[in-house]
Amino acid sequence: MKAAKWAVAAVICAAVALGLYTNVAATAAAIGAVLVMGILYLYFIHFGRPSQVAGLDEVTDTTWHTVDLGRTTVSADGSAYAMFVRRGTSSNLVIQFSGGGACWDGETAARPIRPLGLVRGYTRDLRMFYFDSLTRLFPAGLAGMANRRATANAFRDWNIVFVPYSTGDLHVGDTVNTYSHNGTTTKVHHNGRNNVTAVLDWVYANFPAADKVLVSGESAGAWSSAFYAPQIADHYPDSKLYCLSDGVGIVSERWGDIMDTTWKADSAKTLGFDIGTDLYEDALLHRCDATPRAIKYLHANTLYDDTLTRFGAALNRTSTETDAFIDDWAANTKASIARLDKSGLHYNFFLTAWGHNARKHTTQHTLTNSNFYNKCTADGVPFSTWLKRNVIDDEDLSLGQGLLA
Repeated sequence: MKAAKWAVAAVICAAVALGLYTNVAATAAAIGAVLVMGILYLYFIHFGRPSQVAGLDEVTDTTWHTVDLGRTTVSADGSAYAMFVRRGTSSNLVIQFSGGGACWDGETAARPIRPLGLVRGYTRDLRMFYFDSLTRLFPAGLAGMANRRATANAFRDWNIVFVPYSTGDLHVGDTVNTYSHNGTTTKVHHNGRNNVTAVLDWVYANFPAADKVLVSGESAGAWSSAFYAPQIADHYPDSKLYCLSDGVGIVSERWGDIMDTTWKADSAKTLGFDIGTDLYEDALLHRCDATPRAIKYLHANTLYDDTLTRFGAALNRTSTETDAFIDDWAANTKASIARLDKSGLHYNFFLTAWGHNARKHTTQHTLTNSNFYNKCTADGVPFSTWLKRNVIDDEDLSLGQGLLA
């Protein structure tokens, strides 16, 4: 297959070279037209919003569909919000919380994520902080566990509900804030809680039962998966419930103020846990509702996460001039994993330094819906295999124990 692709590429290159040699202007015009058509195709068709449905009974295929959730849902900039669903062929369900940064003050609110900024590449100090509207990357850009075409993907036949993130509040806010920075103001609808409530109401109505439910999240959504897994478990008492948090963890004294004062999450009442300095660990161990739930917690981190380290530095106002902020984050992450591993929870972890960039002192951020899903390994085992063995095979498997020393 690879040989055939290279042969086709060689033929195309040869044809272009011949065209340039015989008629430069015509060939250049043709190449330009093809590039423009390709860009238009990607923007309007490949990354276009999937067709809209009101309920699962309207879905007769296994492609993505858009669900408009009504007036209570909104993105940070006041634009429309929606969720996405893909029907599977099994009786199992994934509820996937998307990532997409966060904002908590005037400076961070004034710097939403923009496509042009992404092109500018990596810098140690973050230039952009959060999605303030639905990005066209959802859901066409999802890979890894969401790849239905990969026959080796153990979750390809599962139903998937994708919960986009465009409110800058870890999916938990319930307020509208006006932030000021350098003489300009930014109005942010921290509407994460209402968006998630609408999504889950739709999920419960359209998936009244499931054999297995995987509440999964990446980055900001990794915290959300832990926040909402207990509520979802209560609604599916006869299902096997798994919670995957991929790319999670920042230690900060500021969490309580940001969650409950800035975003108005009302964590103890609405999420059922008391906030300390590590939100993920707090959501698992500092429960105040005291209700026992049979949830299998799965926790994945790379050791020098190139995104969480920088968000941690911004949140804690820490210098990024040396590698100390990265090493401190790694030490906190290892300590948290060790505590959770000894806590008595049904908990398994995947910790790896795979793909370490020695020059930047960084590793990949998230794995679940990226092309690193099958590539990234811990103790020689791919992330996709670790997840399959824990969820599909119901094995208890933790990897990366040697990194905790």
